[in-house]
Amino acid sequence: MAKLITKHDPYHIHKTVGVLVLLHYLYRFALLFRHGTAFPAFEDPKIAAGGVFLHALLSWSSLLLPLPVKRNFTKPMIWPEFRLHSIAFASRHSVTTIITLLNLWPNAETSMLAHAVARGCVLLGTVKIASMITDKHGCREQRTTNAMPYPSTLDEETERPRIKKQYMLSQFAAAASCLLPDATLNFAPLLAIQMAPLMMTLVRKGKVTSFDYHRIYAISLYLGYVMVFFRLLYPAESMLTRSVGLKSIFIISFPSSKLRRLMPAMYVWAINTVLSAIIYPLVLQNLVDSLVDTDQAARLAFWFVTIGVTVRQIVTYAPLFGYSIRSLTLNNIRCCIYSLGVCYINQ
Repeated sequence: MAKLITKHDPYHIHKTVGVLVLLHYLYRFALLFRHGTAFPAFEDPKIAAGGVFLHALLSWSSLLLPLPVKRNFTKPMIWPEFRLHSIAFASRHSVTTIITLLNLWPNAETSMLAHAVARGCVLLGTVKIASMITDKHGCREQRTTNAMPYPSTLDEETERPRIKKQYMLSQFAAAASCLLPDATLNFAPLLAIQMAPLMMTLVRKGKVTSFDYHRIYAISLYLGYVMVFFRLLYPAESMLTRSVGLKSIFIISFPSSKLRRLMPAMYVWAINTVLSAIIYPLVLQNLVDSLVDTDQAARLAFWFVTIGVTVRQIVTYAPLFGYSIRSLTLNNIRCCIYSLGVCYINQ
């Protein structure tokens, strides 16, 4: 504990805000499991926005703490580029969640272009800031994910590439969630974004191992999906409308990572913004709603996505917990699908 409390944070600002943020996460998850949304209608939006603001404050207060200038490529330890990226991405989700809570986005029905521009400014602005951070403090070839050190016991040819790819897909899904008209979905990726620098700091201080970092980070990534799944599937009036739920699945599942191989990130997210705010409501929404024309059909589609993502995450992250891909037999996966199916039937 002595190594965690140092003179670099003499007034304990960062640590105090960190404790408040952890409690806030627990509170939001409790609301999610109880009401199907992390931000129920009975809560004052301004108070909810204040809670979310703590997350931005936590990231920005990390600037009070000194870091080594150079990145350590042997262990997942926090370094300046990563810290600044974490601040940018945490701010992105804090801002979008607060704007959604306070209903400050331009009305999409009356001013579709203004709505698209507002969403695009947040998303593309973050992309531009992240690019500037990389140019000044990082390296284009050795990026955060592709150069992340992994425990030596993970197979370099199969297990590490799968985990890297899943990290990347989760990061794209997180960015896409900023385009959705729901505060819970905007808020969901924050846990993983802020858990990563915490675990990197603990690795630097010798409190946890590289394996611990990857395990906790993988779990926090999946918990972001859990928030999405509960929001989509909760069997009450607080469940997302069928139309918004279908749009959410469509936008999050859009193959942005494949486009990224063909063009700069700025173009990818410009396409996503136009697709979400203009093309989908004008061209695709009626088509998708007509294909999935009942709440029961939509719920079945949501369960299909939930089961698919869950199985993929289990298979991908299994090596981090001591299980090889081969050890996850078909029977194990069937049990997982069966359990989720029972939950669906019971609803």
